[in-house]
Amino acid sequence: MKKGIIYSLFLGFLALAGCSPKVTTTLIKAKAPLEPGEEVTVLQPEQSQQEDAVVLETIRMQGNDYGELVTLAEEKARTAGGNILKIAQHFEPDITSPRHRVGAVVLSADDSILSEEETTNVIPDFIGSELDTRKENWSVRIAIQGGGAYRFGKDVAGVEEVVTAHNNNRRWGPTYGADVSFFFSDYFGVGLKAQNVYYADKMPASATDKYGRVKNGYLEDYENIWFAGVVFSSRLPSKNRNNAFLARAGYGIAGYSDWGQTIVPPSYTISGTAPALLLELGYDFGIAKNLSVGAALTFIRGAMKNASVITSDGRAASITADSDNAESLSSLSLSIGLRYNL
Repeated sequence: MKKGIIYSLFLGFLALAGCSPKVTTTLIKAKAPLEPGEEVTVLQPEQSQQEDAVVLETIRMQGNDYGELVTLAEEKARTAGGNILKIAQHFEPDITSPRHRVGAVVLSADDSILSEEETTNVIPDFIGSELDTRKENWSVRIAIQGGGAYRFGKDVAGVEEVVTAHNNNRRWGPTYGADVSFFFSDYFGVGLKAQNVYYADKMPASATDKYGRVKNGYLEDYENIWFAGVVFSSRLPSKNRNNAFLARAGYGIAGYSDWGQTIVPPSYTISGTAPALLLELGYDFGIAKNLSVGAALTFIRGAMKNASVITSDGRAASITADSDNAESLSSLSLSIGLRYNL
């Protein structure tokens, strides 16, 4: 039931992305709106505009139909009071986005109300900054991050209290990882993710050897639990395109390795792998062009039923456990890091 709720919420977020046209405007100067249906002259990128026209508004658009985008932009121009719509940029659908990406400016050629200072042609400045429609679509996202993780798993029944304390001491650990995602649209992407969590504990204890002698020493375990797999991403950018909320789901392999030492030798190494599921929610904050700092909450679920054991005296063995006694590889981590968007 819980899995079904999680998947339903994730799919619901994906549906928010939609495929309808997206229009973002920045008002520069307000004028009285034109009458509905009043003519707006549309100029293509290769056509020049009146040099003394003033910029009223900038528009960035995305959509599947170029004609529909132009019609929407004309309506925006009438609302802003402009009688000229200059298409400054138009990127056709390509490998980085299946949608048309358009940058435009709304102009007013009615110089009867303009002062001398307001007649400067500022369109080139907007093309270089505000109208950079390429930042509407991030085709590649590279991320590195680090933080802390908590490991889930029930306590083993029938063990001594000191062993239970030793196991609980290994529930918290540092985590680090990296991933790369290719976004084939503004909202959806697929990529690869790798993450590692390190757990360790060394605590004093005593035990009786085979000769009945009491020995003092340490219980030691140094564990690495890693995940590597394919991750599917959905991204919801903010209005200014600098920030983005992300929901991600992945499937791959979780690996386990543990070097341990009991009070009575020998030491041992346990290793194994298991299928694993990843769910992640995150938010990226833009701090510079193409560069963001982000935070992510990541849940990994997996359980290892088969493992191999090698001891320091040369013995080897295999371990097989049922579902109730499988080694938990599940964790919840909170991390922060840098993201580079190409």
